[in-house]
Amino acid sequence: MLVSSLAGRGAAQPGLSIQAVESLSIQVVVDAAVFGPFLPDRDQPGLRIERNPQAGPPAARMSRQSLMAEFGLSLLAQSRLDDETRRVLVDFGYSSEVLANNLRMLGIDAATLDASVLSHGHLDHYGGFAALRSDPATRLPLYVGGEETFCERVAMIGAPPPVMGALDRADLASAGFEVRMAADPVRVAGHAFTTGTIPLQTFERAAIPTRMRPGVGCAAADLSVDKRDLAELADDGAHELATCYAVRDLGLVVIASCSHRGVLNSVLRARAVSGIDKVHAVVGGFHLVRPRTEDEARRTVAEFAAIDPTWIIPMHCTGEVFIAEALRVMPDKVVRPYVGNRFTFASA
Repeated sequence: MLVSSLAGRGAAQPGLSIQAVESLSIQVVVDAAVFGPFLPDRDQPGLRIERNPQAGPPAARMSRQSLMAEFGLSLLAQSRLDDETRRVLVDFGYSSEVLANNLRMLGIDAATLDASVLSHGHLDHYGGFAALRSDPATRLPLYVGGEETFCERVAMIGAPPPVMGALDRADLASAGFEVRMAADPVRVAGHAFTTGTIPLQTFERAAIPTRMRPGVGCAAADLSVDKRDLAELADDGAHELATCYAVRDLGLVVIASCSHRGVLNSVLRARAVSGIDKVHAVVGGFHLVRPRTEDEARRTVAEFAAIDPTWIIPMHCTGEVFIAEALRVMPDKVVRPYVGNRFTFASA
């Protein structure tokens, strides 16, 4: 189904009250490339791009320390509404070493976080969580999309395929996290909201390079009936969610961390949940690499035209085919991000 035929639902999720924030900043804490200090800051309509935003931390001056990159994703979202500021960490990168290093280099104090969100149960998004270890009495909320988040995964590469492991609840508890299930849309720290389960509405298929082992790491009884008795099955990403904000006078900012169920599907779900049609920015990993094809990547660019976001900020697993095609088709909408960069969305 074409995106254009699904645009404009116009009715928000019942029982979900969404607040439009005055401003939203998203800082790249972990991603696969470091380059930003060599690029200029820019002010664009509804967007300020800061390539080296902090004046005090070590990242802002030449030293023997450096920001680090890896194949993982972690983003700090800071929002403001009236006199309230909220900070939410979306995903934790691949390793605690890189996350801890970059938090220190960027001057980000984990104790100031109001909540955290884990988009899905893959190691490159949860692996660094131990870097946030704090007093267990603090209990930082951690929103996840369902029990499948905790199931063991096996990568569909290599011979034999490597076991990716599973996110351990006991380790989360000892690190001071309080797990909150969010299979349905919920508000996060008062300002953000999650999509809950993302329906497959467009041509996009669930494309996930892992298999899932029900009952290993997760409670099989809490999985859907069609999955709980299987030893292993193809991952469909049913637990994956996106984190979103409504920004006053601008529209939606959708953080589609990995988009295994499709970046277009993620955006449509955010529209349906919020009742807001206008998409100001789509940020994160769009997973337009294997097992998706180059043709699917190019078609996704074409379908983005129907959504018409003001900004597209592709990260992590998006892939160079999508980025090259998007730069060709809509060069004024695409911003290349790097570790440490901060993107602030606010009306003039």
